[in-house]
Amino acid sequence: MNRFCVKKWGRSNKPFQTFLMVSILVNLYFANSLSANLLLNPGFEQGSWNESALPDNWWKWSDGGWAAWKNDASAVGASGANYVNTGAWDSGDFVRWGQNVNVAAGNFYRFSVDAKTEDWDYPNGALLIEWKNSSNARIGNIQRLELFNGVINTVWSRYSFTKQAPVGAVTAAFMLEGASRGTIMYDNAAVAQDADFDNDGWVNMSDFAIIAAKWQLSDSGLDLSGDNFIDTDDIMFFAEQWLNFYEPVDEGLSLTINDSQVYQEIDGFGASITDSSAYLLYYYRTAQQRSEILTELFDAESGIGLNYLRQPIGTSDFRRRADYTYDDIPSSMPNDYDLQYFSISNDQAYIIPVLLEAMAVNPEIKIMGSPWSPPKWMKTTRQFPEGSLIDNDDVYIAYANYFVRYVQVYANLGINIDAVTLQNEPLLEPGDYPGMLMSAAEQIRLIKLVGPKFAAGGVSTKILCYDHNWDNLVYPLAVLGDSTARSYIAGTAFHGYSGDVSAQSTVHNAYTNKDIYYTEWSDGVWNDYGFAGNLIDNSETIIDVLRNWSKTFIKWNLVLDQDNGPKISGGCSTCYGVVTLNTSTGQITRNPQYYSLGQVSKFVQSGANRIWSTVSVGSGIKNIAFVNPDGMRVCMAVNTSTAAHNLKILWNGQYFIYALPARSVTTFIWPNQSDAAVSVWMTTGDQTKMLSQQGSIQFHN
Repeated sequence: MNRFCVKKWGRSNKPFQTFLMVSILVNLYFANSLSANLLLNPGFEQGSWNESALPDNWWKWSDGGWAAWKNDASAVGASGANYVNTGAWDSGDFVRWGQNVNVAAGNFYRFSVDAKTEDWDYPNGALLIEWKNSSNARIGNIQRLELFNGVINTVWSRYSFTKQAPVGAVTAAFMLEGASRGTIMYDNAAVAQDADFDNDGWVNMSDFAIIAAKWQLSDSGLDLSGDNFIDTDDIMFFAEQWLNFYEPVDEGLSLTINDSQVYQEIDGFGASITDSSAYLLYYYRTAQQRSEILTELFDAESGIGLNYLRQPIGTSDFRRRADYTYDDIPSSMPNDYDLQYFSISNDQAYIIPVLLEAMAVNPEIKIMGSPWSPPKWMKTTRQFPEGSLIDNDDVYIAYANYFVRYVQVYANLGINIDAVTLQNEPLLEPGDYPGMLMSAAEQIRLIKLVGPKFAAGGVSTKILCYDHNWDNLVYPLAVLGDSTARSYIAGTAFHGYSGDVSAQSTVHNAYTNKDIYYTEWSDGVWNDYGFAGNLIDNSETIIDVLRNWSKTFIKWNLVLDQDNGPKISGGCSTCYGVVTLNTSTGQITRNPQYYSLGQVSKFVQSGANRIWSTVSVGSGIKNIAFVNPDGMRVCMAVNTSTAAHNLKILWNGQYFIYALPARSVTTFIWPNQSDAAVSVWMTTGDQTKMLSQQGSIQFHN
């Protein structure tokens, strides 16, 4: 059953002003007799009644099935005496009642009706909108809201959905359908230009603020009365929609949140300020411009609140200058076991300045270090690509000291290293960019040296093993299987380029006292599905990764240019950054991964815990929930389907229903209290909502 909703309109409400505004709207509503309904004879009461006749202003179109104009004392309409029914028996058959209405391209229209089913079989109904141009040709596909889906409901209930008239639309056919197998009854149909101006699924005071700002001005997009002028008639129409607004219909899609069942602590979300990223930020932004973009990326109040960076220890495949490490020696020297040439001067040119500026924006940023290659003199190839560590105790000891020195020198600059991995992608031996093989046995050997040296030096930096794809479980399980090495290991790092995310849970379940980290995944040409596709892909992956025990979600390059660089040759030439900085125009493009990250990083604080929520909601809806250290609850819901769905969220004995647009990501935030007001932020695949705040809603009984 639908229920009338009285909402709180945010934490900054002024009760007297709210009461005054409500009083004005109520008086306007009851003092006027105008109707915003664009349908004629919406209750099917007008016309010379005959069961086989047509109600005035309605037409009927059938492809099999049955339909009738009913006046039945045993099943009267939701109001008045008359209603219509429609249905079918055979698969593929249907009948539609409809009216044609003039519309304006770009405006939103809400199509509503009371409906119920007869008490038999497997009923299926739908509300349909067919947009047409000036030549009466259809624009795009018919848009549908499926009803009942085989579930019998013999109680009149209100159903509605809202769609935007596309470019070129001048009319629309609004239709009520019944299909196999059963009978649907309809009454009180309505089409109105929608007063939900912020398109958040609710008609409330935030919408009134939008229309009130255009008082006595021309605005076809907000005009509800049809005269292209915002005046008393429009306010009356707004009052009508607001006072008669129903919570979105319960589709049976329920998401329950249980914050008494707590899982892993979350460290954070972020990317890598690679050499390429730092170069762009340092040289292609003025100090003011750099401050603005770093604030947008790392500040949670005015930006998306990224708070975890995975930084290359020395060179990587995203570097503009020649490859380097922190202990490069003259070619005439065979080695430098004492690390006399140790220097981070290359990082100090622009990487460290950018890191310090980011940390000034967000002092809670955590940093992980990962090497692509040790110094060349430690390698079997004596070059940056290919090879492995020389099988020599002096080399291993020197490399262990190299990690200690790195952490200590960075700490002296005010940059604490939270964790290190010992080799980026140790199972990959790249031929055209820095990297090397490191077997599980070699990693165990190195950990047994780095661990004690960290302890002896008072270094609290965590050691993570593996740092490669989900498709190899033998490696991390072998490293963790060594009891001595395991005593120094804090967790396992994974990349997401191949394999299945369940690998994280497999390792977690084998060693439940060791953490899981997700440390790299890039968008690129190879997985470019367009804005909507990549928004959903990234958001789904965030949910999957965190549901499988990860404390972090880290993308690859934070910033790249329009050519996926700048970089010297070798490695990925088709990777995308979280944002793109065009070096020719100065324009910054926020890519889909920016919005996916923002929908969670802006709201989930470091130290939050994942909490239990329904895993399988249905209809392509995925979700995850958290409790922050400050007690705020956060739930991110992703509608992966191409249809809008109404999601019922249940928590602490209360609930609300929210309309999730097709291909969208929505984040809900609320305090730990009864009747909690819920803040809502949304990004949609059609880019009408871009990490934008919607009207607040409220839990209720």
